[in-house]
Amino acid sequence: MQKALIFIAGAAAGFVVGTRSGRQTYEKMRDQSLELWHNPTVQEKVSEVAETVKEKAPQVQHKVGDLAKKASHHNAETSTAGGPAIGETPDKVATPTPTAEGNSPGTPAPPDDVAPSDSGQGHTSRNQNPDPKA
Repeated sequence: MQKALIFIAGAAAGFVVGTRSGRQTYEKMRDQSLELWHNPTVQEKVSEVAETVKEKAPQVQHKVGDLAKKASHHNAETSTAGGPAIGETPDKVATPTPTAEGNSPGTPAPPDDVAPSDSGQGHTSRNQNPDPKA
């Protein structure tokens, strides 16, 4: 049902933007929205909301900062990975130990038809010879 509603909304938007009568409908809606936006009652409410936001912003900022500190502190206490908490830097950086195949853990091995390049510039296919003389 949700997909059908999304499709219908998209088709309606395409009609509005893509056809001459749709263009007329779009311009009518645009004119109505501009008229509503410039309505003195609407502008009065917009100003009230802007003032309220300006008054409350420092309080909200303080609360968000406190919540961020609590989350960071909680993360440091419950971390099972042993890594640094948010905002902290690690004292030592762990480097992965290579496996017997030469790859670091979690690094996928190259495909069977690709051999490592001696130059370190990438991989060369075993089926293609990079040296035309050989």
